[in-house]
Amino acid sequence: MKNVLISLSLMLLCALSLRAQRVQVLDNDGLPVPFVAATTPDGKYIASTDANGWFDDLSGNKTIHLSQVSYKPLTIDVANIKGNTIVLDDANYNLPEVVVKPKELLYCQTYFRTVYIDDDGPNYFRGGVVDNSYNIAKKKVDAKSRHLSKAQSAFWRALYSSTSGRYDRYTKLPEESYYNKLCKLQQQGTITITDAGDGRQIIADSLSQLGYIYWDKKERTRTVSFDISTYINHRENKEKEEEAAKKGKTFVPDTVKQQRHKVTFYQVYRTDSIGNSTTDDFLMTQYTDIGRHRHSDKEYIIQVQAFATDYAYIDKKDYKQMRNDNKVEMNILELRQFEKNNKIPPLASNIQEQIDKLFEKELNN
Repeated sequence: MKNVLISLSLMLLCALSLRAQRVQVLDNDGLPVPFVAATTPDGKYIASTDANGWFDDLSGNKTIHLSQVSYKPLTIDVANIKGNTIVLDDANYNLPEVVVKPKELLYCQTYFRTVYIDDDGPNYFRGGVVDNSYNIAKKKVDAKSRHLSKAQSAFWRALYSSTSGRYDRYTKLPEESYYNKLCKLQQQGTITITDAGDGRQIIADSLSQLGYIYWDKKERTRTVSFDISTYINHRENKEKEEEAAKKGKTFVPDTVKQQRHKVTFYQVYRTDSIGNSTTDDFLMTQYTDIGRHRHSDKEYIIQVQAFATDYAYIDKKDYKQMRNDNKVEMNILELRQFEKNNKIPPLASNIQEQIDKLFEKELNN
């Protein structure tokens, strides 16, 4: 009997160890934090939270590092997670109010960083400052960046120097907030935005939740998160299904192909007392591209983060002079100091250490 009990106990322990360890990430107000990236101590990518802040499975990891654009990075032992919940603290990033003056241009300086991470850790880093000029009458942004980049090898540098340009649009001042874009999609009937109480709204289509909107009336900020790839996949599948039905055929979605790639978006704006925002209310954004290499099947994440660091209303002459004054390129030490001076939320310490290794020669000189 004793041996039977021991065997049953061992079987139970094995079953518990094999069970997925789902964990939800919340903020200090108890709201879910979407699109949080988790990495190992040596900088390898593990997983990201969904729109409701859930990691599907963190089992098999001893220590994890968490990073998200609006929150302080956190290192935590998985064994110390209580109640399947992790709480992240606000980054306390705050941009001074801009004084509105009758000028033709809005100048906005944004700081950005683009990091590529896979099973080998961070392979590529690109960071810098963008001078944005927003033409108020034409509602158009002109942007010029000063940046530096480094890769783990010549291959990665060649690959991502040629492709990272398509991510650069997320480093600039947005011509329109993502909240406004989602409101237009709701008017078109492709998504629904429903109230969930306490300033929170749920974004969904007919198949699933796609994100949420949270208006913090006390802090006067609006946060928007949106699962872009799921939204696109659902729309494309619906169109193909309707097309196949017309031909009397059955459409079967390619779920494997769709699961190989996922894109999410997160953005924060300031608001006035009734929830309105203008172009100069942009605070920060995070664009995340998660996929798998076709040949190796290694999972990777490309994370682009951008923060507004300065605003001013100017004319074309002022902007030309500012561009000339800002032509000096930064090195990695100056970039780090710029982050500190502007209270930019830091990357997770393990990722920062790996990136610093890419710039080891510059840091040692």
